[in-house]
Amino acid sequence: MNMLYEEINPDGVTEADIAVFLPSFQEAANIAFPTRKAAIGLVNCYPQYTKVIVNCDNNSQDGTREAFFGAECETPRIYVSTPPGVRGRGANALNIFKKAADLSAKAIVIIDANLTSIKTSWMRGLLEPILSGCSEMVTPLYVRHPYDTPVTRFFAYPMMRSLFGRRVMQPICADRAFSARLNKVFLDYGQWELDDRGYSLDLTMLGLAIINQAPICQSFMAHPRVTVDSRPLETAMTNSFKNVAAAMFNLMLKTDKEWSKVTRSRPTALAGVDQPPQNLPPQVTVDCKFLASEFRRLGTAGQPLWAEFFNPDLAGRLTAALNSVEPDSRPLLIEDWREAIFSAAIAYKNQPGRRDDIVMALEPLLYAKCLTARNMAKNLNEQQYNTLLESEAMAFDNGKKNFVARWG
Repeated sequence: MNMLYEEINPDGVTEADIAVFLPSFQEAANIAFPTRKAAIGLVNCYPQYTKVIVNCDNNSQDGTREAFFGAECETPRIYVSTPPGVRGRGANALNIFKKAADLSAKAIVIIDANLTSIKTSWMRGLLEPILSGCSEMVTPLYVRHPYDTPVTRFFAYPMMRSLFGRRVMQPICADRAFSARLNKVFLDYGQWELDDRGYSLDLTMLGLAIINQAPICQSFMAHPRVTVDSRPLETAMTNSFKNVAAAMFNLMLKTDKEWSKVTRSRPTALAGVDQPPQNLPPQVTVDCKFLASEFRRLGTAGQPLWAEFFNPDLAGRLTAALNSVEPDSRPLLIEDWREAIFSAAIAYKNQPGRRDDIVMALEPLLYAKCLTARNMAKNLNEQQYNTLLESEAMAFDNGKKNFVARWG
């Protein structure tokens, strides 16, 4: 791996116990805030450790580097950049893994460069399980609105849970911490996508941690996660689902020898759950008319694909749901959602020339799933809603044995 194109290290830092990385591209307006918050958190929580904050940048030309070094900060800083024209979270991740190894860091943290909600306490939340030796990977649990992150709730979480056998609620998370041993695993992996938007990176890091039997912890952060580019629910769904689905299926292809042996899922350790939520999450409104309309629109185009990639019974039920959907209906049974995803994964494996079409066949069903969940949750409190989601995730666990037989 040979990526460290440019490095600026004014303090001459060669080693650090803790290394905090901020991957970025064109974040001049935003990077100073998380840099300052991370620095305060490190000084307050871990004065006994050597530490450094590193901006891993995609050769930004908007002044990101200057803003990073201009932030109020008592902690030494390093700037690292990919070559001109090389962009993506995957490219930045390569530099993160390389630089963390160069620094002999014991604990590595990654946080987004455009976080507006970061608190100084997040450093302890992410680092303490690593530094105490309890865990080798820490994923955050933010305060979330029940209708936020539908792609994660309805797709990424139940799939990663059933495939790899660990119940990690937020498998897609830009912020996380990990150990030096896992950093070497990531460094040696050799199959990262340089232009990745982050979904493949997140899922693969978690999958590799599980495969390598790393103790994993979920740390409750007590605050919502808000970034500068937080988008409405409908926009986020449209822009992310295809990429997440493709990332998931590609990871399945690369790791099927490992996940096919997993027979059950188990809980993941929790930290910080004794602290109450400190802020309400941003409100998420769900337009049921929009969800029904999108299911009709995309489903009309997807019907021929359902007939190709799904069995006739499933395709028939989906078509019947499409023809009768209303804003107050529940068009998609969890068993049909699971069967559609599993069937799409098998088709993705067996028909490499049709992979875009296979993912496209699933897209309208996400809108049907969101509509179903919203209408099922109308009379449920938050605890009851979370129990419902867990029972649906268990349906993926229960279908795993049959799916593995079909996959093989």
